[in-house]
Amino acid sequence: MKFKTDASCGHCKATILKAMQAKFPNAEWNLDLEHADKILEVHGLPENAENAAMVEKTLEETGFKGTWLPGTGY
Repeated sequence: MKFKTDASCGHCKATILKAMQAKFPNAEWNLDLEHADKILEVHGLPENAENAAMVEKTLEETGFKGTWLPGTGY
């Protein structure tokens, strides 16, 4: 799954990845700050609306915004 985020720096990335790894320890996370949409990508978590909502909620809890990009193929 991929999410457009409002992350902007290395500290943002570290904060987001730490929160995601704590919430979803069996998934692999990456946040691309070089991409214009600051794409948060996860592998090992089934792509569905329920999981997307949990990821978006976790982002909000860490002070960031994220929008699921279903089937975008980024």
